Amino acid sequence: MLKSTRTWGLVAVAVAVVLLAATVYAIVGARTGAVGFREAFGMLRWVARIGAAALLLSAGVLAATFLFRDRSGRWLSLAALVLLLIPVGGIVLNAQSPPPGTPINDITTDLEDPPRFDAVIPLRPAGSNPVEYGGAAVAARQREAHPEVRPIESQLAPAEAFDRALEVARDMGWEIVADDRASGIIEAVDTTTFFRFKDDIVVRVRPANGGSRIDLRSLSRVGRSDLGKNAARIVEFTQSFERG
Repeated sequence: MLKSTRTWGLVAVAVAVVLLAATVYAIVGARTGAVGFREAFGMLRWVARIGAAALLLSAGVLAATFLFRDRSGRWLSLAALVLLLIPVGGIVLNAQSPPPGTPINDITTDLEDPPRFDAVIPLRPAGSNPVEYGGAAVAARQREAHPEVRPIESQLAPAEAFDRALEVARDMGWEIVADDRASGIIEAVDTTTFFRFKDDIVVRVRPANGGSRIDLRSLSRVGRSDLGKNAARIVEFTQSFERG
């Protein structure tokens, strides 16, 4: 029986090493463009599923080693558990579920007259999602999925609001592509942490009600669903601006 627990411990370690390697391959491949993002997501889904089963196996082997007093099998099962927690835990912690309903990847605070992209267009690779707004259907989908997204109404004069918006964008780590005080337009690129996807953002500052109105639009370059990232980015910007 001692030989059996050691054998299963070795199996669990081997599975953990393979899954860890697959996770690194998927992430690095997606970041460098060697692996398509759909393939990378699919690979990580399988890593999470197989990893969950392997975690149960490792836990079972660990329990058996205490029952049969097998120290070598115990260390192998513990090693497998630690190795498995790296990819599976990372995937679970970073996993995001898209809002229910039709996928959406283009979010704006002005559904009637969304800010337009210009300066970022030459930076977008071929095959990127179109920069033209999808119209009433996309607006209706956003109202359903992200009612929290709203314009910023400020008492600041447009020039002051523009300066604050630019400061917030920089503080959030966005790459500023263009900032035109005369037109009140800021264009930027934000890179996601996990897969290093690039999303395009435009901020528009206009006079309104004796102060300013600040509108934003955030668009994913790839993918039909943004998993809620664009809306979360706009909400974070709004909160930071208003805390100002």
